[in-house]
Amino acid sequence: MITAAVVAEYNPFHKGHLYQLEETRQKTGADFFLVIMSGDFVQRGAPAFADKYLRTRMALLAGAHAVIELPAVYALSSAEFFAQGAVSLLEQLHTADYLSFGSESGELSLFEQCAHLLVRKESEVLRSVNEELKKGLSYPAARAKAFSELISQAGPDKAFSPDSYESIFSSPNNILGIEYCKALLAAGSRIRPITIKREGMGYHDIDPTSSDHAFLSASALRKLLTGDPDSCRRHMVQEGYDDMRRELSLYPFVTEEDFSKMLHYRLLCEREKGFTGYLDCTPSLSHKICKNLSLFEGFSSFCHLLKSRELTYTRISRVMMHILLNIRTPDPFRLPFSERTLPAPYARLLGFRQSAAPLLSAIRKNSSIPLISKLADARFLLDEKAFDMLKQDIYCADVYEAARPKAPGAALHNEWKRSPVVIADMDNPSLC
Repeated sequence: MITAAVVAEYNPFHKGHLYQLEETRQKTGADFFLVIMSGDFVQRGAPAFADKYLRTRMALLAGAHAVIELPAVYALSSAEFFAQGAVSLLEQLHTADYLSFGSESGELSLFEQCAHLLVRKESEVLRSVNEELKKGLSYPAARAKAFSELISQAGPDKAFSPDSYESIFSSPNNILGIEYCKALLAAGSRIRPITIKREGMGYHDIDPTSSDHAFLSASALRKLLTGDPDSCRRHMVQEGYDDMRRELSLYPFVTEEDFSKMLHYRLLCEREKGFTGYLDCTPSLSHKICKNLSLFEGFSSFCHLLKSRELTYTRISRVMMHILLNIRTPDPFRLPFSERTLPAPYARLLGFRQSAAPLLSAIRKNSSIPLISKLADARFLLDEKAFDMLKQDIYCADVYEAARPKAPGAALHNEWKRSPVVIADMDNPSLC
């Protein structure tokens, strides 16, 4: 039995994601696809367009076999912690043979060599990055420059031409790919990385009318969903698209602005103490939040107000979500990469296909952490620290449910009563 893992947000699932699964199967001969998916909030510091259960169903209908939730503290973190948290979870399941990720580069050797160098020269990279940050560079730019200096010191290397390392540190999926390889390397993992070259629109391309690509970006699809959902049909897997349209008739598309009032209230309550205890919030950013709070008009406008050359919109948006969702800085996050082990003390099952029985059986047999399918069982399966981490995920789901728009008569879901999504194989998934 060969199992390929994918770490994803599926916000929403589209044909580019299906292409990744198909190409991964071609390259690995995978019998099963195990997805580690962000819950109701995603890495760029925003709510997912729809809740995790709809997005799970869309993934299963398209060919994924089982979907496990990535804990919120990792799902809402920078690429390094996002990737390391996901790999930590996968490692403890002892089931995956491959970790497949999409990238703009498509050259696995480049990712692996970058990862080796960054792990080996960690202290030098950190020192150089901090120096560049003081000069006013953003973190991505500072890291790219630090890496280029490492390459120049190392001497000529065909694997690292100026064009190759500049592009690999300037493209979101490439950056995440390096972090997956770093995390696998640091863990001494038996899981083999594989990368599928991204096809279609770029990650940041948001204008669906500017391209004739077969695969739109998730950003472009979300833009279409807010205006002309019918035009999304040809870019999505049919069964998932139909489910999405039904769901959106009851629970419309969710955006950051739906959380504006909740965020404003939270900021007002906390401003006397400041915000430095929250993940990613520096003293200078905390001061800036307090100083400008009287100018708060909405979630995104406040993020733009706080944005600077040193602080990207995404970084600020994540901090706002950390404050809103009460995500404090975990102790392991304070440690250097080489000394850090991120806890992943449970695997919460969001959904599965009936044909995934052998995969789930292997997880239950081999996993060193509990597989949680019923929240009511979690109290008996987890210790206090693990249960606290799970309660954080539940709190995030409750906040999402409280804020998202609802049509008249639409039910208010109770996270404690939600069951995993189950897909029968007769539902005609794309990758049986």
